[in-house]
Amino acid sequence: MSIRAILLASVLGVPLVAGAALAAGTGDLSLLNAAKQGDRNAVQSLLNGPAKKDVTGAEGRAALTWAITRNDVEMADLLLRAGADPKAANEYGATALYAAADNADATMTKKLLAAGADPNAALNSGETPLMLAARDGRVDTVHALLEGGADPNAKEKNGEQTALMWAIAGGHSAVAKELVQYKADVNARSKGGSTALMFAARGDMESARTLLNAGADPNLQIPDWGGTALIIASTMGQADIVEALLDKGADPNYRDKNSFTALHSAVRDSDYGEDAAQRARAVATVKVLLAHRADPNARLHQEKPTVRGLDELQFEGATPLALAAEVNNLDAIKVLVAGGADPNIPTAMGTTPLMLASGAATDVQRARSIEERGLAVETARYLVEHGADVNAVGEFGWTPLHAASYQGLTDVIELLVSKGAKLETKDKLGQTPLSISLSVLTKEAGARRLQIPRRYRAEVAQLLLKLGATPLMQSGVNIVVQRAGELATQE
Repeated sequence: MSIRAILLASVLGVPLVAGAALAAGTGDLSLLNAAKQGDRNAVQSLLNGPAKKDVTGAEGRAALTWAITRNDVEMADLLLRAGADPKAANEYGATALYAAADNADATMTKKLLAAGADPNAALNSGETPLMLAARDGRVDTVHALLEGGADPNAKEKNGEQTALMWAIAGGHSAVAKELVQYKADVNARSKGGSTALMFAARGDMESARTLLNAGADPNLQIPDWGGTALIIASTMGQADIVEALLDKGADPNYRDKNSFTALHSAVRDSDYGEDAAQRARAVATVKVLLAHRADPNARLHQEKPTVRGLDELQFEGATPLALAAEVNNLDAIKVLVAGGADPNIPTAMGTTPLMLASGAATDVQRARSIEERGLAVETARYLVEHGADVNAVGEFGWTPLHAASYQGLTDVIELLVSKGAKLETKDKLGQTPLSISLSVLTKEAGARRLQIPRRYRAEVAQLLLKLGATPLMQSGVNIVVQRAGELATQE
């Protein structure tokens, strides 16, 4: 339910025309309707008449709510002096002060507090006026509530989040600073184990600095997956926040429960796309991490290995550079190599960065732009120039040429062959690069449906034949074909 709905719910249970609220000169106008219409004269007239006794009950509460939502300080004065209860709450727990917290102008909040409003009266959900004002970035209102005794560390019931977390999640660094000055707990945890610093790590540098200077612990972890503020900031490519965290003692080589370090996290989602800034942020983050002694050759060690792509290639043992190669983030690869990364460390299953750059583990169905294909070639070329073996054999028995044929990367195929890639190598499924391009099912593949080719690529087959590949029927590939409902083998 929205804030307006919660506040106005206090009105819905009150008759819009109350007999006891009639007064001379006001016709059938009730105290509630007069407040709703912003008619101060009518409100004053009604309060001088029979409505005087109604102001202390539900109608007075509703009229006060209307005055507050209109930010009509004079009308609120009239109602409060006549006996409207500033502590009264509706069925949702919303009080007049909660309504005032929705106003950027803090005058009404101060007036209600002076009249005895409870600064910590919460909705049934546990949400306090301070949380509402913090979430919406109302600095003056937040200050007034804190001055009036609002608890900066109260938690709502659903996620057990504080006003500080809500302020930062909304990008309100000035509010966060105000809350910290009033002793908000910078290491408080939500129900899921997140801290305010983890919220700030997503992109609020000012709040991150405020929290760190106030003693926020950069190494606290989210229990279920082990994430830290550093892992979050690295994943989001927030290099300035990463540096601030490291300067305050964040561990550059900490691993989450999936064995990812900050370096792994920085590059794993920096794939090619329309947002070139994303890749640039990843590179800047890698530079900062390396400058703070992050291990460029850290390898994943996972109880349940990460798998990627339609073929479910395993990433156990992958380095940050391997992940960068998979998404062809060449700039990140260059920075990693300059920082001491070995560009030829394979995964535990033998998959090399060159294989990943050539298309292993990516989605075979995804179309690639000319720019992306060009970047794949440059990434592969860089790795070859730095000693990558074009005929290395990895998981499923694939070579870089198998991967490139599987993905239809003709430019990469030409590069690999020009550097000595063998055209006739068979993988563990009995497939050659040519048979893959022709989407042939081999006898050795059996039920391993994830690794067999899914797409016929005539342009790749033509290129491979041009480059010297043996024609399929002469290659010794065991081809399984459907004939009269039975499987037959061609050799």
